[in-house]
Amino acid sequence: MAMAQGPQRPEGVILFSHGGFSYAFVRELALMNHGETVMLVQQYSRQGPEGQYIVRSLPATSHLYGPEALARIRSRLEEEVRLASYLEHPNIARIFGRAEAQGVLYVLSERVPGMTLNTLVTEAMLRGARLSAAFALYVGAEVASALHHAHSRTDEQGRPLGIIHRDVNPARISLRPDGRISVADFSLARSLLPGRVATSLPRPRGEAYYAAPEALLGEPMDARSDLFALGLVLLELVSWKGLYSTATLRAEDMEAALTPEVRPQVFAALTTAMLANLPEQVDEYILRAATYSAQEVEELTEEVSPPLRSILRTLLQRSPEDRYPSAAALEEELRKGLAELGAPYGAAEAIAEVRSLSAQAKIHKGVGGPMTQDSASLEHKLSADHVTTTPGRSA
Repeated sequence: MAMAQGPQRPEGVILFSHGGFSYAFVRELALMNHGETVMLVQQYSRQGPEGQYIVRSLPATSHLYGPEALARIRSRLEEEVRLASYLEHPNIARIFGRAEAQGVLYVLSERVPGMTLNTLVTEAMLRGARLSAAFALYVGAEVASALHHAHSRTDEQGRPLGIIHRDVNPARISLRPDGRISVADFSLARSLLPGRVATSLPRPRGEAYYAAPEALLGEPMDARSDLFALGLVLLELVSWKGLYSTATLRAEDMEAALTPEVRPQVFAALTTAMLANLPEQVDEYILRAATYSAQEVEELTEEVSPPLRSILRTLLQRSPEDRYPSAAALEEELRKGLAELGAPYGAAEAIAEVRSLSAQAKIHKGVGGPMTQDSASLEHKLSADHVTTTPGRSA
């Protein structure tokens, strides 16, 4: 993770107050490519230090962004805080509110303990120890439960809020020390909140490697787009493979596979990616999203044990109509799959498996790395970071 670049704050300086507490700077964590700086802060009450939290800050002025760009970033952050007031689920990391001091906007969030799936998969790949289908079924069911909560929220008048996370990926999902699963960061979510920030370009809003085909190709998205992304995460958990990996494919071959009907759509998506200043590899993901076949999905999941195999094959259908109709339906199928395994599997078992994996990793440390065919996936895992040391254009 790249460290943020900017003026250094002295540790312990009070940044802002909120809800009867003061929050002191501990250290900067990163500069996000969506504009804000992420920091670790210490909470203080009159009795002394309390817990630590995550804060994203946005200054009133910046040499990286002009006034209009800063205004868009601020609106997006404030929308996220408003959206968080509707999200009250044990598997969704909490946002506690906003504060402003000396022109700087601060968004206060829960610091989720444990490790992200991104870290877990990377370590598993480096050690050569795979996670079980039961682990993936458990994680998937817990994430699906959180997504169903978000997807089904309504406002005070009972009107659907139309929330779509749009950035479901291993860096946004954490395994807590007690085995519970947390989904974080709805900062890129789409919703129907009044006054929400409009998307200027029909492009993938989060990590494109985990985006649904409709997100990459500029088509309308809905809740089933989040389910596709979750399918990619679960596939990677158990196989270390990614649908959009192009290590063994050539761009010329993918272009040649484009049908006359889809070619203009792909060209428009590639143009949008260029205008949005997205990374060059997104072009390959767009081509892959437009050309992969159901047969390739079957081959990709062939070594995955049932019942997870059939679930993944449904999740990774190109057409949203061919996937599960809702996160609730997906959760039901995942929990049914867990039950079919014949042995209980929940938070305690997930933690026990990760501890066992760590023990195996220590025993086999230095004996070798991942197999050659997994090297492309490992390279992505080590570079798939939302953090940048230069300003992005995604606000």
